[in-house]
Amino acid sequence: MNGVHNATDVDNATDVDNVTDVDKVTNVTEVRLRKEHIRLINDELTLHAPNEACGVFIGRQGRDSIIVETVLPIKNSRPSDRSFELDPKEHYEAWNRADDEEMEIVGVYHTHPHSKATPSAWDKESMENYQTLWVIAGIDGIKGYVWDCSVKRIEIVEIN
Repeated sequence: MNGVHNATDVDNATDVDNVTDVDKVTNVTEVRLRKEHIRLINDELTLHAPNEACGVFIGRQGRDSIIVETVLPIKNSRPSDRSFELDPKEHYEAWNRADDEEMEIVGVYHTHPHSKATPSAWDKESMENYQTLWVIAGIDGIKGYVWDCSVKRIEIVEIN
């Protein structure tokens, strides 16, 4: 998978400090996803094509990394092959689940079933307004991004 690197475990990751303001992701250089998380996102790409699929990441943010514990698919409330909108009810339920698990929603993902995993103009505008981890799965693989005065690509590290 293009853009994904392997790591043996989370213990080698940067300390997770439970950064309280997850909207401040400018120092983040990597996101740690399990193999099954990556598989789920890629399955969503295929399952929902020709429309975009979307969901959220529940986990923790450290100084320079985000560790994802759960990938939660959310209904695209405006099915389209060029955009997505997280279903408000399911998004609210995801916030409650994260809170119950004493974690945070640390990011969102969506798919580009007909194009590369590169942010569109709409994605860039959304990233600037909702500064969190963004992962896009496209025809060329899966890639991670954050907003740091502009779009900044970050490394996806596959953990066991």
